[in-house]
Order: sequence, then C-alpha cells, then structure tokens
Amino acid sequence: MRFSRSNPHSALPLYKEHSKSTSTFRSSKQLLIIGLFYIILILFIINLFNFLLFHKPESSSITNLDYSFILPNPSHSDLKDLIIVAGHAIYLSNRLDEVEQDDNWILESFQKGGHVKTFLNHIRKGLELAQQNTKALLVFSGGQTRPAAGPMSEAQSYYAIAQKLDLFSAEKDSHLVIDRMTTEEYARDSYENLLFSICRFTEVTGHHPQSITVIGFEFKRKRFLDLHRAAIKFPLD
Repeated sequence: MRFSRSNPHSALPLYKEHSKSTSTFRSSKQLLIIGLFYIILILFIINLFNFLLFHKPESSSITNLDYSFILPNPSHSDLKDLIIVAGHAIYLSNRLDEVEQDDNWILESFQKGGHVKTFLNHIRKGLELAQQNTKALLVFSGGQTRPAAGPMSEAQSYYAIAQKLDLFSAEKDSHLVIDRMTTEEYARDSYENLLFSICRFTEVTGHHPQSITVIGFEFKRKRFLDLHRAAIKFPLD
C-alpha cells in the first residue's frame, strides 16, 4: 500500500506512546487499590470470626411462653400403666350381634375364617386387664389401613366394639373402663403400635407409663420384647 499526503485516510493511525512515568503511576495506583481490598477483607474475616467465637445470643423469650392455651391439661394424670390392644382389621357395622361375622369386617384374605374371633378376644382381654387395674389406660392402636373403610381406623372400630362390650358387662356389676379408654389412630405396624401408644399415653396423662402390656398375636411377642422395646430403650420388669 502506498501513502501520500493527498490521501491521508490511507495512512495507518498513529498512536502516541505513553511516557514511562505515566505507566508507573497507574501501576502504583492499582497496587494500592488491591492492597486496600485485601486489608478490608482480612479485617472483615477477623471481625466475623470474633463474632462467632465470643457472641452469645440472648435467651429467647419464646421459652417463657405459656402453651396452656394450645395443649389441653392431661385428663388422667393419676394413671400409671399402659395397656395396648393392637388393631389388625376394621369393623364397619354398629351392631354387636353381627360382630363375629366376617362380612362386617374389612379383612385380608388370610384373615377370613377365624381371625375375627381372635380380634374380639384381644378386645375383651384389654377390657379385662383394664377392669383389674384401675390405674391403667387402655389404648386401641391402629391407623386408617383399609381404603375401603374411608376415614374409619382400626382403633376407632375396636373402640366402638369395646364400648358396647363394656356397657354390656356393666349390667353384670363390672367396673366400667370407658373413661380410661382412648385411641391411637396413626400406627401402621407393630413398632408404631408401641411407640405411638406411648405418645398417646403421655398426651392423656402428662407422663410416661411405668409399665406396658401389649395384647396381640403370640408370634409377635419376641418382636415387641426384643426389637421394638429395645429400640425405644424401655426397661424390662
């Protein structure tokens, strides 16, 4: 490419060379800014460390709140022992004379033809033990395990049967236990039968049970004693 004065646009642009002193000044300014940044960062980290190490938060006033308006007072603070009847099925009828008929229960296939009588024996045994021990709370445990039963739980159906049986036995001068019966309606297995019933006992009485009796199938004895009881660290007799 040729260059001439008559065609100045064809010439390459000329760049003015900066002096050495100007470059040195800018470098010093950049170093100063970087240095100040690191000093501020170090001071911030030191202050943050001191705050986390020595700062003690003041006790929150929430610990002094009165929760009595939320949690009801225990209704049976005098009770000491827990009797658990673990549910296994749901009874749908309201008639006591039909309680032994499989058609009125929602049963698994393996429960038909004999299990209903066992369920009733569990309920009767729970009533019997509660009648003998006036310091015991009888808890029927079992959740909403059958979709066909809707919101009805195992515990509710057992409670309804027990209520009718207890009223019937009252005619024979037996000690009523209705006032010491309640339900636990969230358990889905035997471990939850035990754990949730203890929670329900504490909710009703305001303290943990001194002794626990579980009424259920014999083949589950080892499971309750050696596994579930040990898991929650409840002492043996």
